[in-house]
Amino acid sequence: MLSSFASGCAGSDPCEVVCAKNAECQPDGPGKETCTALCVELSDRASYADAIEHQAACYEEDDWSCDSLASGACDYSPED
Repeated sequence: MLSSFASGCAGSDPCEVVCAKNAECQPDGPGKETCTALCVELSDRASYADAIEHQAACYEEDDWSCDSLASGACDYSPED
């Protein structure tokens, strides 16, 4: 699971998807490159990788506005 997570192509890599949207919605934040580096570093934790994959899938599913995302439209909580 993590190997496919880490080796996806740039457009579909969960960290790339999430960090691109975060950079768009939070222009005064740490930036896409910093976010992506941290995301990839943390993705060795299965729970983190799973959450990022779910969040990225949600981001790609609909064209969410930044306001909708800030209101929790793509928040993910594991069921267990």
